[in-house]
Amino acid sequence: MNENNKKVKSYVLLGGVIGFALLIMLFNRVNSRNGELVVVSVDGEVVKELALDVDNELEVIGFDGGKNKVVVKDGVCYVNEADCPDKLCIKQGGISKIGESIICLPHRVVVTIKGSEEKGELDSMSK
Repeated sequence: MNENNKKVKSYVLLGGVIGFALLIMLFNRVNSRNGELVVVSVDGEVVKELALDVDNELEVIGFDGGKNKVVVKDGVCYVNEADCPDKLCIKQGGISKIGESIICLPHRVVVTIKGSEEKGELDSMSK
């Protein structure tokens, strides 16, 4: 009976931790802002900046001549073509929130969503 009681407590604790983690994820999802700018970089150097509200396509030549096709459509940015072996950059899907990224490691291509620098808003503040 004592062993059964420990199992129940363990399951309750596990459920509480998972529930808390889901609440944090939901809170972050609701409070994140839509980005305004797509920054494409290869090997750490910015190649192109695209407006997120304008439909556009860009073929990026990455490390060792690898190619990625970055698409901005309907306020979402995604990679729809890549000649890398694993195609994880395509599988990452669309991004539109500030701070989200798509990364293609074989080609060293990073696509990041940024906010407008003109608003003068603080990201964080420390003392």
